[in-house]
Amino acid sequence: MSKERIILADDHELFRRGMRQLLEAQDYQVVAEAADGREALARAADTEADIILLDIGMPGEVDGLEAARRLLADGDGDGGLKVVMLTVRGDLDALFSSIGSGARGYLTKDTSPEQLFTAIDVVAHGGTVLSSSVAGGLGEGIRTLDYRPGSYAQLSFDLSDRELQILRLLASSRSPEQIAGVLFLSKKTVQNHLSSVYRKLGVKNRAEAVLKAIEMHLVERPRT
Repeated sequence: MSKERIILADDHELFRRGMRQLLEAQDYQVVAEAADGREALARAADTEADIILLDIGMPGEVDGLEAARRLLADGDGDGGLKVVMLTVRGDLDALFSSIGSGARGYLTKDTSPEQLFTAIDVVAHGGTVLSSSVAGGLGEGIRTLDYRPGSYAQLSFDLSDRELQILRLLASSRSPEQIAGVLFLSKKTVQNHLSSVYRKLGVKNRAEAVLKAIEMHLVERPRT
């Protein structure tokens, strides 16, 4: 019996060919391929698939991270297409951005075939997987956080996934209109979410919300 239906999204054709052969040898169905983020979105829209293996560093204005955000904007993948990032990047910025967007897996391209197959099966059954290399880096990142017991008690703000997503886009200097475009929402819906975010954070405006989010490690501090 055939296994999961998979979309391969990577800008290197030779890599896609090799992955297709590897997966089909194990009875996975490769139902579509994409060479950039926009094509990945199109293939996901017109193809019945269970998992998309998505490269982060694809060319164009819609890279892998942006494609993941758009694919998962209206849900976390339960019962639908699940995103697994497959990339050469092992840095925590890429990892946190991917998982924060709703990706169920983060694998580096030095992952062994056996680990890849296991990861696909785990994600297909609702789990989340990380490459051992990035998992080690994650542990180191946690150890170096400026953390004190109880300092995150205020995270009971109970922001919804959508509100947190909008807050992170707000912190990236996007306007409400731009956020609406990225998430395929109306401007009024975004403004309603922002009002809820401000209320839960106990702030009055965008600047205060972003500062509070940085202090609570909800978003990354802007690079200077």
